[in-house]
Parts: sequence; structure tokens; C-alpha cells
Amino acid sequence: MKRLLVAVALIGWIGAGAARAGGLSPAAEKEVGKPGVVVADVLEVKAVLESIDYKKRTTTLKDNKGRAITLKADKAVKNFDQLKKGDVVLADFVEPIAIFIRKANAPQSAAEARLVSIAPKGSHRGVLLAEAFQVAAAVESIDFKARLVTLKEPNRSARVVAVDKGFKNLEGIKKGDEVVLTVTEAIAIKIEKRK
Repeated sequence: MKRLLVAVALIGWIGAGAARAGGLSPAAEKEVGKPGVVVADVLEVKAVLESIDYKKRTTTLKDNKGRAITLKADKAVKNFDQLKKGDVVLADFVEPIAIFIRKANAPQSAAEARLVSIAPKGSHRGVLLAEAFQVAAAVESIDFKARLVTLKEPNRSARVVAVDKGFKNLEGIKKGDEVVLTVTEAIAIKIEKRK
């Protein structure tokens, strides 16, 4: 898995230099020490394209285990308009990550950002913009060491969400708590047809 940098704020695009092989662009490296910078993974999946919305640049992929994920395709994804339902694809995407968690009865905080800047490691692109959305759920379990929270959503489905290391109050959340998480959307940075 590759690692990437996620800068949380309404900061817009950061000028991007050419990335060094396997590293961050110089502009992204400057962001590492700033508050609000988090680390998330870039994942790779081989899947069947279940649906595609060319106008919104979104696609839903289903892997060989039947798990589905909806991705927003970055503008850097080439030949997006040539993809079609039923294609077998290999996709690299930025994993969704919880950037903020609050108990359901707590007031909303200014820290619950609506846009997230993402600088993928090893990419020649500097920064991507991702929207963050809210998920209401009950906490099923927490792995504090791995910073993973297992949630039971209102529709009874389970979801495991990675929690940003910058979120300092994870110890204040416990099994059974009703919470609202601010989670980044999954962004495809590469989608290629496979045979």
C-alpha cells in the first residue's frame, strides 16, 4: 500500500512540483508539519465496473468478494469516458478516513471540515480535493492501536473506518456510543481496463 498525505482545510490547490519516485511533491512535503495534516492509504482493487455516471465522474466497483465501493474519479483519471458497465478494471483510490468524530448528542464543531486536500505519495499531481461527509452510527468496536472503528449504521450494515492520527479524542469514544463521523470520500486516482 502506498501512503498519502491529507491536509484538512479549505485551502484549495497547492502548487505541485514533480513528485520524486515514491515520495511526495515538494509542496506536499511542506504541509507535513502543519496542523490538520493526516495520513491515509492509497488502495488498489481489481473489480467489475457496476455503474458509471460520466457527468458526476463517479463509478461503483464490485470486487470478487461482492463488496462494492463508489469512487469519485479525479480529473487525472484518463479515458474515464471510455469506461463502461461490465468492464474489469484495476483502480487505485484514496481510502476514506475519519477526520473527526463526535458523540451524536454533541454540537457540531468548526473542526468538521467540508473539503479535504489530498497529496498522494508518488504522484506527479500535487493535491486533490475531496469532499467530506457525515456518517451517523453506533460504535461496535475500537482498535485503538490500529486506529480502526467498527460501526453499525442505521441500515444495520457494518463498516470499518480508519481514524486520522490527528484526531486526539479517540479514547473518549467507547463501544455502544452513538457517534457522527466526518469521513472523506473515496477518490480514484487511476482506473485502467484489465482483461
